[in-house]
Amino acid sequence: MSGAKETPRQKMIGMMYLVYTALLAMNVSKDILDAFDTVNTGVQQTNITLMQQISQRYATFEEQYMLDQEKVGPYWEQAQDLRVKSTEIINYIEAMKWDLVSKIEEKDYAEALEQGLLKNSDTIQYNGRLLYNINTSKIKSRDNYNRPTAYMMGDPEGPGNGGKAYDLSEKIREYRREIVSIMGMEHIHELGLITDSIYGSRDYVMSQGIGESSMKKLSNEGDLYAGKVSYYPGITDPVQDSWEYRNFHHTVLIADITLLNKIISEVETAELNAVTHLAQSIHAEDFTFDEVGAKVFAESSYIMSGQTYHAQAMVTAWQNTQTSARVSLDGGPAKEFHSDSQGVIHLDYNVGVGSHRYSGVIPMLNPKTNEIEDYPFENSFTVAPPALSVSATKMNVVYAGIDNPIAIGGGVGGEITATATGATLTKTGNGTYNLRVVGNPTEVVVNVSSQGSSMGGMKFRVKELPKPTAIIDNVSPDGKYAKSALLAANCVRAEMKDFDFEGVHYDVVGYTVKYKTKAGTNKEEKVNGSKFNETLKTVFNSANAGDFFMFTAIRVKGNDNKEKVLDTQIGVEIK
Repeated sequence: MSGAKETPRQKMIGMMYLVYTALLAMNVSKDILDAFDTVNTGVQQTNITLMQQISQRYATFEEQYMLDQEKVGPYWEQAQDLRVKSTEIINYIEAMKWDLVSKIEEKDYAEALEQGLLKNSDTIQYNGRLLYNINTSKIKSRDNYNRPTAYMMGDPEGPGNGGKAYDLSEKIREYRREIVSIMGMEHIHELGLITDSIYGSRDYVMSQGIGESSMKKLSNEGDLYAGKVSYYPGITDPVQDSWEYRNFHHTVLIADITLLNKIISEVETAELNAVTHLAQSIHAEDFTFDEVGAKVFAESSYIMSGQTYHAQAMVTAWQNTQTSARVSLDGGPAKEFHSDSQGVIHLDYNVGVGSHRYSGVIPMLNPKTNEIEDYPFENSFTVAPPALSVSATKMNVVYAGIDNPIAIGGGVGGEITATATGATLTKTGNGTYNLRVVGNPTEVVVNVSSQGSSMGGMKFRVKELPKPTAIIDNVSPDGKYAKSALLAANCVRAEMKDFDFEGVHYDVVGYTVKYKTKAGTNKEEKVNGSKFNETLKTVFNSANAGDFFMFTAIRVKGNDNKEKVLDTQIGVEIK
């Protein structure tokens, strides 16, 4: 969520979420949907793990309370209030997640269990907290975005139109205020849960380029200021410039589920940080090493093939101690890693696609026993194959003779190189290109590589530009013209109807007019260009009611510089 220092997992999910929403209007492949299913499964498993860690932290906290109620009591009461508020918002989001899926899939709870849409035989209840373990691979409408948008944003979109996203953002703000009241202002940018474009203390907000005059327009919560300052120059629409719009406008169902699970992860992480802060506050002035332990901090537990896995292992109470770790990857032989000058041990692995787990120990001096003890740690990460999606931004074909907008996403770290066979590619922006067909191929292929590794390609069919429709202005619905209206039109025009490409046009370069008068005279006139020549104008001026004119053999030339004869004709009767 914008404005906060996110965890590595949250950064990874946010990156994939943004790439995915950028591809919604295109023909997204099943591989991308499956990749999102993998990410969602990982996030949901992380939420279960966080839930277990939180429960253990409260249990440890309660043990301290039972030993010294007078000293621990004030902090324990705050922790109980925190647990209630955390449970309320998590259950709210879980219920919203299931309500969204059940409405769009049109399944009740029993049907979902029977068909495997819910992975568990019953909804998990963990210390009063719900968890709808949704099997996203079973969702038939996972690429539907119209109904999820109406559900989350309202119909029509905007505050006050029933959109659940607006209620959700308000509940997140309320919960964020609770966390800040516990952690203190100095931690607000470590917590996430930011639904405003700008949020922080007065000094922080002004350091982001907000002037005194703009400060007066921001809402404030005590010493904290919040406002929806545009991330995008020129956007002033309060709906488009909102957290709700950026996260839930035209997003597919599987993306909404993943994002809701990501928000739950942020809530649980914030709760874990807050209850840890309360527990540590008990002994803030009489610190001991009772909780010394080995920790692993990974930049990401989900990487693509070709990327290097990075992690750091350290004993948190001895940050400046020179030490080492013995680590085994996937059950293999142990390897020794040495710490840097700050006591941080860097674990770097470059391995193949799949799930990997490592474990190790850090030998350290126990300050209580004054003996060397091994502090164990373990962690896991997943290496995924590169994800690629290439689609025409207008339709699933490309047209000869014009620039076709193409969007290309994916790659390791977003770094890609794109080439085309049978066409040229000209880069127009970040991930956008113009494709122009060369020669007369029936298909072209866009090939993509990232950091020297091929990511595959995609074929596009080549079509000629469709023919336009010929029209004469001022015609009445029955095809009859007054002489004055016909003379005022003065030309035949070509118009592209129901064609998505902007800037495509045709010019009329010639036509033939056949006409028959009531007196029985049959003639024809060939015209070069689009405008009526002097002969036609004279004929039209002298025409009588009932005289009929047929515009035929209409020739046009378009952006592709090819001349074409239209199949349609225009009949005009003088009234």
